[in-house]
Amino acid sequence: MVRTARRIVAPLLAAALTVATLPAAGAALQDPEEEILVNGTFDAESKPWWTNAGMTPDVSTDELCVTVPDVADPWGAIVGQNDLALRSGSQYTLTFTARADRAVTIKPIVQPTDSTAGTPYLSRSLAVGTTEVTTTYTFTTPEGDLPVSNQVAFQLGGQGAYGLCLDDISLVGPPFDYVPDTGPAIKVNQTGYLPRGPKEATVVTDATTAQPWSLVSGTGSVLTSGTTTPRGTDPSSGAAVHTIDFTSYTRSARDAHLTVGTESSHPFDIAADVYQGLRADAMTFFYTNRSGIAIDGAIAGAEYARPAGHVGVLPNQGDTAVPCQEPKEWMDNWTCDYTLDVTGGWYDAGDHGKYVVNGGIATHQLLSAYERTLYADVVDDGALGDSTLRVPERGNDVPDILDEARWNLELMLKMQVPDGEPLAGMAHHKVHDVAWTGLPLLPSADPKARALHRPSTAATLNLAAVAATGARLWRTLDPSFSDELLRAATTAYDAAQAHPDLFAPREDGAAGGGPYNDADVQDEFYWAAAELYLTTGDSGYENDVTASPLHEAQVFSPDGFYWGSVAALGRMDLATVPSDLPDREAVRDSVVAGADRLVALQDGEAFGQTYTPAGGRYAWGSNSSMLNNQVVIATAFDITGDAGYARSVLEGLDYLLGRNVLGMSYVTGYGTVNAHDQHSRWYAHSLDPALPNPPRGTVSGGPNSSIQDPVSGSWLEGCLPQWCYVDDIRAWAVNEITINWNSSLAWVASFAADLGDGSVARTTRGTKGKAHLAAV
Repeated sequence: MVRTARRIVAPLLAAALTVATLPAAGAALQDPEEEILVNGTFDAESKPWWTNAGMTPDVSTDELCVTVPDVADPWGAIVGQNDLALRSGSQYTLTFTARADRAVTIKPIVQPTDSTAGTPYLSRSLAVGTTEVTTTYTFTTPEGDLPVSNQVAFQLGGQGAYGLCLDDISLVGPPFDYVPDTGPAIKVNQTGYLPRGPKEATVVTDATTAQPWSLVSGTGSVLTSGTTTPRGTDPSSGAAVHTIDFTSYTRSARDAHLTVGTESSHPFDIAADVYQGLRADAMTFFYTNRSGIAIDGAIAGAEYARPAGHVGVLPNQGDTAVPCQEPKEWMDNWTCDYTLDVTGGWYDAGDHGKYVVNGGIATHQLLSAYERTLYADVVDDGALGDSTLRVPERGNDVPDILDEARWNLELMLKMQVPDGEPLAGMAHHKVHDVAWTGLPLLPSADPKARALHRPSTAATLNLAAVAATGARLWRTLDPSFSDELLRAATTAYDAAQAHPDLFAPREDGAAGGGPYNDADVQDEFYWAAAELYLTTGDSGYENDVTASPLHEAQVFSPDGFYWGSVAALGRMDLATVPSDLPDREAVRDSVVAGADRLVALQDGEAFGQTYTPAGGRYAWGSNSSMLNNQVVIATAFDITGDAGYARSVLEGLDYLLGRNVLGMSYVTGYGTVNAHDQHSRWYAHSLDPALPNPPRGTVSGGPNSSIQDPVSGSWLEGCLPQWCYVDDIRAWAVNEITINWNSSLAWVASFAADLGDGSVARTTRGTKGKAHLAAV
């Protein structure tokens, strides 16, 4: 049985002016009743039904059969399906067919997935025997707010061992219509604005004429006022909008808000330090994502303390001696006969996998954020130095951000194929469980076996690029480590040239972990050659850079760079890291031209976002696409000192921190309404109250027009781009967290913090930077 998709129901955003209805989210209701369950007929597989007590579902007879073990309690053996959204005060009908190999009593239950969140809506005992019986129950859900996630469960234990088969399981009733709470009609950066920075907000309204607005202090006094600018209908949200520009107010204020008529925005600060905390929090995220080390609650916060993951302490099988994956047809039946110690590094995202390509861009962006402080005109003196982050290496005379980057860089070194092996010098694409695990699950509790996946050209070039970058940054801090990095980088680059087309196939995701498939590695070759040239000055690498077809190509797309398109990383480093590259000025001009195109597109966005994808649809990880576009624009500021680029970066942050149609800050802990139920196996408070939400400074992937997961797929059908998001842990296509998304946030937050207006110490290496800073 296939669940019919529900549609998002667009609310009316109240304001004391003509209120805008947001029609494009899809307000039409579906049929009065729908099938709520997925796969109740078991024609091909058992998913998404789950079992416990070691029971293995057998669907070979197009029904779900299990051997129930001898467990003491009824709930000791369960067959169930979670993630069911039900409407309150509504009637539902559960129907199923059951048989057993002897007389037993089972208990069908419909209840909140978190059994502590309320009493069951249905709980009955049913006698079942060797004759197949079909049973129907009707029940009504209680009035009021129901839990977001509910389940159908069959309790089977407490009766000794026996065999049971279930089939044609159906739950029919009214569909759940998702109506997001979008908050006030006035959309603001809920964290705040810099006193001498740009200050804009967006108002959702059908009013066709300018409306009066006021900026009000936390104590109720009017600080300044003006009138809105009508902007028409915004294509990315379907909303009729106006904008408010209060940039002219340049004093500080705490808990200020904007008003239009009787409508008030969420509160925000106007202060020079609004981004200081975000810089540190976005970077500290990586510590709590570390693998192979116990997370210290005294450093990360008590709720984030956890045992080390994947160090071989049961039930972990560990990363201390990981074999290669079993032969797979889509990998040309490749395997190997060695094991590697791949402990350490960062867990990539919501799962327990570690990937060289995603770890590569994430590590590089942390290194880049630090390297920027060596050459940019406007930086906070010492802001990224030792003892600036919450990491265990504080006080070792090494910048904390480099300590953190080193944790993953050392894993990347471990992923390199040893000398003497057929693919020596290449880098394994990933290490992951041999099959997907469910949520919630602490890294230390992961029982699955681990496997190294076949080396890839893309992973190898990531190692070459990032290790080369690290080699120049550790040159004086740790010469021995610098030498090790450079050896690994040159070895990897040579190996990639010898194996230029060893690609990770899409099918490899079926074996556990994202595939990170990429069949075009010209950009990785360009990036790696650029970093090796900048580190060594070697003419061979210079020739590889200038001979690349990407060297004079347009590499700055409105869609943003990402792990699969990394030429922009090489181009920006060639533009900002000193070198003798003959056409360096042309390279610098190309970055500025790319930024100009992005800024021109941003000017047409009524919510200020630095993201106007060519096809109009928002991609998976759209928030990171916006942030990476801001990296390009910020780099143009560093090259030119033109404050217009800095203003664009700050306006782009406004969208991420609440100035969007949903009124949602996509950064945990920042803003009145912020994302905090992101998809993760261990930041999983909504599934297990004993676990925490993600830490402050964690950015969600954000709206995704291709809504692939069951929750967003059933709740958000027909959504326009800005509406394609829900803050739900099960909505992995729109609400996952990843290291490479947080690395882009960390880079941009550090840049924004550097622009704080004189309340922090600053190093200004030229009059250009100082002169233009005052105009930001």
